[in-house]
Amino acid sequence: MNVSPETDDITAALEAIEHGGKQYQFYKPLREAADEYIKWASTPERRVYTGIKPFDEAMRGTGPGELTLIQGFTHSGKTLLATEIILNNPETEFVLFTPDETRSLVLTKLTAAHHSVGAEELERRILADDEEARQLLISTAERYGKLAIFDETVTLMDMDRMFDEATDALGKRPKAVMFDYADLLQGFDDVRACLMQLKAWGKRQQVAMFVIHQASRTSGASGKRMGIDSGAYGGEQQSTHVIGVRRKKYMHFAMLQILEEKIANSTNPNSITVFEAKMREIRDILIPQDETTITLSLNKNKRPPCRLIDDTDFEVNPNTGRMFRVEHSKDSYGNPIKTTKVALQYLSRQGEAQPWTEVEMEF
Repeated sequence: MNVSPETDDITAALEAIEHGGKQYQFYKPLREAADEYIKWASTPERRVYTGIKPFDEAMRGTGPGELTLIQGFTHSGKTLLATEIILNNPETEFVLFTPDETRSLVLTKLTAAHHSVGAEELERRILADDEEARQLLISTAERYGKLAIFDETVTLMDMDRMFDEATDALGKRPKAVMFDYADLLQGFDDVRACLMQLKAWGKRQQVAMFVIHQASRTSGASGKRMGIDSGAYGGEQQSTHVIGVRRKKYMHFAMLQILEEKIANSTNPNSITVFEAKMREIRDILIPQDETTITLSLNKNKRPPCRLIDDTDFEVNPNTGRMFRVEHSKDSYGNPIKTTKVALQYLSRQGEAQPWTEVEMEF
């Protein structure tokens, strides 16, 4: 938080008195850590929540100065998750730095998801001079009026100026900042440096920081399971939480390619029969089942007891981009089926998690 020089002088003088007249640049008594933790634990409303129940229960929010990293391979669903977090925080003063997308595109995605209207349908209706469609965009912009979007390419100095403008325009310091995505921060040669600087910036501004980070091709390609080491050049060290995002359908496509190669190189009829049966299962059941799902996992969690979350599937409405949790079971023939829990967690103005409303649909 920015403070005046006068406030700095007063604070330094008080600390000098507490330390027996001596001033220290780095040392702080351990007793102060107790006060810091008590303040953190007693003010959950200062944290920002994803709005996704199992992750919020484990993470217990992203607090001021903390960093939550969202990482995955290209087209894995990282921005879908980022949009979901914003959707679940309409009353939070939020700043979104998105050099990768325009403000109008972000608003279109929010409108489609919030009003359950397809983005293509919305575009067609506006082209047809549909006043109701225009009002959907306007009402969404008003609902998320506490969201400030900056779609320019930025440096850290630019971020400072934009953050100050957002504070002035909103009449309150933003509580959360999202950066989409880390590689696009200007002024640094590698991703590790970008992440370190973004973490330091969020800590200096005392905001909950969410950063999208693209995984390397070797660790994130082909829908592989995400791990703590899936970042392109590291970054997990700077994070309080790391959420991995992947699409299982790409893993199924990769498996099909492997099986095709095995069949081509095999001379054993029995092995070929087994491989072909597995290919049919992947083509007929697994790929259709996971065509529109993304999979999230909590791969790092510094919040004691540091509970992690294994792969959790979410169905994505391809038209609106809204996410719904999936539970897997089997039918009477042993074939896997999905049950989607339409579970939207709404956050109160105070930021406290409210119970989910759930409706189950089998398909």
